This record gives sequence, structure tokens and C-alpha cells, in this order.
Amino acid sequence: MDFFVYIILLLLGGCFGGLMSGLLGVGGGIVLTPIQYYLLLAYGVEPGMAMTTSFATSLAVIFVTMLRGTKKHYENGFVVTDFLAYIMCLGFVGAIAGAFISTHVDVSFLRYAFGLMCFFAVINMILIRYPDNDDNISQSKLGHCILGLIGGLLCGLLGVGGGIIMIPVLTIVLRYPTHKAIGTSSASIIATSLGGMIAYVILGWNVAGLPAYSLGYINIVQFIFLTLASSLVAGFAADVSKNVDSRKLKIVHILLVLYIGLKMVGVV
Repeated sequence: MDFFVYIILLLLGGCFGGLMSGLLGVGGGIVLTPIQYYLLLAYGVEPGMAMTTSFATSLAVIFVTMLRGTKKHYENGFVVTDFLAYIMCLGFVGAIAGAFISTHVDVSFLRYAFGLMCFFAVINMILIRYPDNDDNISQSKLGHCILGLIGGLLCGLLGVGGGIIMIPVLTIVLRYPTHKAIGTSSASIIATSLGGMIAYVILGWNVAGLPAYSLGYINIVQFIFLTLASSLVAGFAADVSKNVDSRKLKIVHILLVLYIGLKMVGVV
């Protein structure tokens, strides 16, 4: 693959990841991870190394992107702070544990786990009606703590920020309205992505066979171009999301997650 084409694909992927993170609060990793994975395979990187590098680099991009996106969501009043500290602290710890597990399991397992996670989220989003007001937001401290830990584990294990699970749980179980679930998820992803990112740098230090210009498992070339594109788009998309009907956001979310799930298990 020509290097120029490679950079263009990275920039396009970053724009799409930023759009999804700003609109849907999913961090963008569900888009960024497969894009990087297939690009690295095209460059001859071994599949297991390509997958781990994709997870790690996605989290680095997500961290930067979500700082900007969350600021916009907070200014728009869509970040619920009541239990946010619990979600973020447990998410940080869970992400470190997930990253450690990810570096010790087979790449095929990770791909299918990624796909199954997508299908789980799609089924819940189709079958469950999301609340549209603040009246019934759960006050369960335990529920928010468990959510943070699970979101963090998935973040570190699969390089997706955790929003793909956090948003359905925030809406279905903890009864957050859609826009506030997206904003709160965005804030929590700052902690989960940071924990996973730190872990992947440490775990990948001095590992042989990494792509050129890597810091641990984080590839600096992919990080720079994906971050430039996604961070520019994410803030704009977060502003746009406040004027988009929540039902339309849900439909876009479902279609995106379903496609990625099918792609990762090899159906499409």
C-alpha cells in the first residue's frame, strides 16, 4: 500500500471516529480499531501485534478526542456528575486490568469478543425503549461502580473506550435520557482510555516486532494523524448532537455497531 494512501485512509478514519464520538459518545474506538487493524495487516504486521497495537493506539486517540467532546457536552448540560467519580475511578482500574488480559489472549478470541460485544449492544438498543427525561435516573452507587469497572475492562481488553456498553447500561439499567447518557459516557471514557493507554505503553515497552515509531503498543504515526482528524471533528459533532432527535441517534448507533460486529466476526 502506498504511504500517501495510508495517510489519507488514516485521516478519513479519524474524521469518522471523531464524528461518532461527538454524536454518540462511543469514543470512536469501534471505528478506529478495525481501520487500524486492517491497515497494519496490509503493511505486513503480524495479526496479534496488529490487533494489540490497534487497541492501544485507539485508546490514545480516544483520550485526546474525548477531552474536547466532553467539554462540549458539559457546556451543553449533558454530563451527569452525581456518580461520575465512581464510574471514572473504577473504569481506570478496569482498563488497566483489561489491557493486561488483552496481551495474553489469542487474536481470534479478541476479534470474536469484539463482534459479540457489538451484537449484545445492538440487541439491547433495539428491544429496550430509552427514557427521555431525568425523572427516573438511578441513584444506585453500586450500579454506577459496576458499570465503571465493566466499561473499563472492555476498554482495556478491546480498545473501544467503553461507551458502547456504557451508553446502553446508562439508558436501559440506570435510566439516563439518551443525550445525558452520551455526555456522561464521554466523560467516563477519559478515565478508561487513560488507564488503558498507560497500561499498553508499559506492557509494550521493549516488545519485539512492533511497527516503526511505536511507544509501547501505541503507534505514534497512526496516533498523530487519527488524532488530528478526530479531535477537529468531535467538538463540532458534539455541538450538532444537541439538535439531533434522540431516536435518530439511536438508529445511527445501531447500524454502525451492527456493521462493525459483522465485520469483526467475518460475516461481511
